[in-house]
Amino acid sequence: MSEIRMFGGWRKRRGYGVGNLTEAQTLVIAGCVFVPLAVWMVVATVRLPLMIMAVVLALAFVVAVLALVPHSTLGTSIGGALIIWMRTRTARRKGWTEWESGVFTRHPRRNELPGVLAPIVPLTTEDGLGRPYGLLWDRRTGRLTAGIRVAPVGTVLADQDRTDVWIGSFAAWLSALGYEPTLEWAAIVVESAPSSGTELADYVAERLDPAAPQVARDTMIELAASHRGSTADISVAVNLTFQPMRARPTPQDDAERVAEVSRALAGLEGDLPLCGVATLGRATAPDWTHKIRAAYDPDARGELARLSEQGHLLAWADAGPVRAQALVDHYWHDSGWSVSYAMSGLPDQDVTENVLLPLLAPGPWPRRVCLTYQPVPADRAGEAVTRESSGSAFRRELQRRRGIDETARDRADEQRAAQAALEEAQGSGVGLWGMYVTTTVTDPRQLPDAIADVEARARNAKLRLRRCWGWQHAGFVASLGVGVYPPELTTRGRFA
Repeated sequence: MSEIRMFGGWRKRRGYGVGNLTEAQTLVIAGCVFVPLAVWMVVATVRLPLMIMAVVLALAFVVAVLALVPHSTLGTSIGGALIIWMRTRTARRKGWTEWESGVFTRHPRRNELPGVLAPIVPLTTEDGLGRPYGLLWDRRTGRLTAGIRVAPVGTVLADQDRTDVWIGSFAAWLSALGYEPTLEWAAIVVESAPSSGTELADYVAERLDPAAPQVARDTMIELAASHRGSTADISVAVNLTFQPMRARPTPQDDAERVAEVSRALAGLEGDLPLCGVATLGRATAPDWTHKIRAAYDPDARGELARLSEQGHLLAWADAGPVRAQALVDHYWHDSGWSVSYAMSGLPDQDVTENVLLPLLAPGPWPRRVCLTYQPVPADRAGEAVTRESSGSAFRRELQRRRGIDETARDRADEQRAAQAALEEAQGSGVGLWGMYVTTTVTDPRQLPDAIADVEARARNAKLRLRRCWGWQHAGFVASLGVGVYPPELTTRGRFA
C-alpha cells in the first residue's frame, strides 16, 4: 500500500503583530498608549488645561475600539465596517451600483462595461507562430492579462508517483513566477455549469456520421435526449497579469509592451504541461467576450456556445450586462443573481491533493472558483520570510517576559514560519494565495439553496470563506480572473 501524501505549511502573514493583532492594529494600540503619555508630559510641563488630556483620552479610546473590536459579519473591525458602509452609501447616492445599457439609457455611456471592468478593453495580437490571441488591457494601470485554456488530466486514475511529479512541477512553476519581473499575479479559474437542455443533443447531432446505420444514429440521439440536463460544462484557464512597464529596458510604445508580455508568456506557458494539464491554446478576444457575457447572462450560455461554434463572434460592447445592480449581499445582472465569496482562511492542518475537489466539482448551479497567486519577487522573498520568522520569535519572547504560557497553536505557527524560511533558502517560491468563489442562479428563490451549497462545499474543502459584503460586484469580477485583483483595488481608494 502506497503512503498517503499530505501537504501543508502555509500560514497567514502576521509580521510583528502582537497576539492575534495585525501589524496595523498593533501600531494603533501603541499610538493609543504613547500619544496620551506624550500629551500628558506636555500638559504637565506647560501647565495646560486638563480638558486637553480628557479629549485626547476620549479620542484614543474611540480609535482603539474602532480598530480592535471585530464586526460579527464582515470579518473586519468596526472601523473597517464603518468605512465599507460609508463607501456603499456613497456609491448608491452617486449611482455607481446600478448599470443600464441598450437602446434606451438613463446616463451617458463613457465605458462599455460596469464597475471595475470599465477601463478594460481587449487587444488582439499574434504569438511567435502567427496564431492570434487576445490580451485584456487595463487602460488605468497599463496591465495586460493573457489567458491560457487548459484541460487538467486529473488524479483519479493516476498513481501516487505521477501525482507527486505533477505537484512538484507545479510548485516549481509557481517558484519561477517570482523570477519574472513583469508578472503581477496569476489566476486559476475553474468554472462549472449544468449544460442546457439542448446543448448535448446539438453537440451529438452535429457530429453524427450521415453514412452510419440508422439504428446507430437513433441510438445516439436517444442517449443524448435521455441525458438532457444531466451533464456539466467545465472549463479551466490559467490567466496571467503582467505589468510590462517593469521590464528593462522600459518599453516605449504599445507594440513593445505587447511584445514583452508575449516573450514572458511563452516561457511560462511551455512549462504548464509538466504540471498535469494539457494546454488548449491561448484565449482570443472573442473567447474573453463570450466568457464575460455568459457570466452576466447565464440563460444565454447555451446560445453563446452555439454561436461560438458557428463562428458568430460578439463585439466587446455586448460583453457586459444590459442591466445590473450591486446590493450589499448579492449582485443582480440580467438573467442571473450571484453571490460572491472571498477566502478568509486556509486549512489549519495538512491535507491531501484532492482537498479542493468538493468545491470544484460541478453542482446544480453555475459556480466559478478563482484561485489567485501573487508571487513575491525572488530578490525580496528571503526578506519576507525572515520578517515572518522574526515576528514569531518576537511574540514568543514577549509572552515569556509577560509570563504567558505558549500555546500549541503558537508553536505550530512558529514552526511554519521557520519551515517557510528554510524552504525559501532551498529554492522554493514565496507568494500570497487568495480565492474568490461566485455562485449564480437564474431564479432568486434558489439563492438561499445555492448559498448553502457553496458554504457546505467550502467546509468539506476545509476552507473558510466570507461573503463579500458591500463589494459583491467587485467579488463577481474578481472570480472571472480578467486582471481585477481586490487587494490592488484597495490601494486605489475605492472599489468602483
